[in-house]
Amino acid sequence: MNIAILGGRFDPPHIWHYWTAQQILENVAGIDQVWYLPDYQNAFKSVVASADDRVEMLRYMETGRIKTSRAALTEPTTTYTVSVVNILTKDSSNRYYWIVGSDILNEFSKWRDYQKLTRLISFLVFPRKDFPIKNLPAGFRRIEGNLMLSNVSSTIVRDRVRRGLTIAGLVFPEVEEYIKRKNLYK
Repeated sequence: MNIAILGGRFDPPHIWHYWTAQQILENVAGIDQVWYLPDYQNAFKSVVASADDRVEMLRYMETGRIKTSRAALTEPTTTYTVSVVNILTKDSSNRYYWIVGSDILNEFSKWRDYQKLTRLISFLVFPRKDFPIKNLPAGFRRIEGNLMLSNVSSTIVRDRVRRGLTIAGLVFPEVEEYIKRKNLYK
């Protein structure tokens, strides 16, 4: 099976995480599934909600071909992509691809063992609004197609919650209800 991994904090997961996954399925030939893969703790940015809360919110965004993986949550420590890829690629029955947004391209050289990563896994680059793709490193492939782009981010959602503003349409209704019920991001 060909599986594209969408890793990150998902703090909280928002509508654009879903649409990125869906558009990968629609525009990359041969991809069977997309997996959301939440970090336990991100190496560059802090996490606000617990891993369990973020996984629970991601479950509302699953479909038959979009799933949530807990592969990066086995240890309560900083998640490094190279460690997760090393675990995933031990399963030779699947071929994995790592999805990154075009906003990550300038930061990629800061990732742990980034040069090793490009030998272990192929990268799919999803264009992000305001982050044009100029040059792609070896092992990276731009997602092509009539893509919908957005600047929606978890930071925007958290900020709106903190300020008491609506997040309707930015997250799935079930995620919005979960955030309210658990009093997250206040």
